[in-house]
Amino acid sequence: MSTPLVTIALASDGRSWVDGTEVQATEGGLDQARAAAMGHVAQIARQRRGPVRVEATDPDGAVWRVVVDPERGILEPGEARELPDDPDANAVAAAYAQGVAAVNQALADGLELVATRRACELEAEAIAQHGSDHPYVWRTRELRAHTAYRVGMAGMACELYLEAARGWRELGSDAYWGAIQRAYAMWHHTQDEEGRTVWLGEQLVDELRLGASRAGGGKSAGTLRAVLRRIDELRMEGFVI
Repeated sequence: MSTPLVTIALASDGRSWVDGTEVQATEGGLDQARAAAMGHVAQIARQRRGPVRVEATDPDGAVWRVVVDPERGILEPGEARELPDDPDANAVAAAYAQGVAAVNQALADGLELVATRRACELEAEAIAQHGSDHPYVWRTRELRAHTAYRVGMAGMACELYLEAARGWRELGSDAYWGAIQRAYAMWHHTQDEEGRTVWLGEQLVDELRLGASRAGGGKSAGTLRAVLRRIDELRMEGFVI
């Protein structure tokens, strides 16, 4: 997997451009322009879920090169290496392995509330370390959904899986279909928790329509028809006034 190149151009008046697009700094000056440009590159690395090479040109023509890695920050080219070929975080990252094991053990011991709290903590750690749209965040969101189901909150589990599905769709990830399938399964277990069954069904329909191309034609269409049919049934049964 090759590492993409991003170019930065810096001007002495505090302006900067990343791949030809101007990036606005909060204040003037070269240092602020450099910081704004590197912040923009860091966002690109997170969205691509992998490192990017940076070639930056200062106002005096000096060129400097670094690698921006979403996991390890700014590296010298010699320090950088390719990330494992697991952009969807199918394998549990080493940094979270102990926490995930603790959640699973708590569930096995019948300590569902402990598991739920630890899953929330893991998600907060992932957001703090990688930003809110990183694959690790969506995997921990799915872990939260699983623990919600285990404590009898299928509606909450459905909602969390839907959030994960949206995140995967925005990343263009094949993990979308797994998340939307789990959301659909949780929806079937929802017993009108606080009147949310129809509302969740409508959210599921909206997401299935948005993710139809990602989910893959026939499977998505069949699920969509099933959800719409069930929503109609619920309305006829009086779940919605």
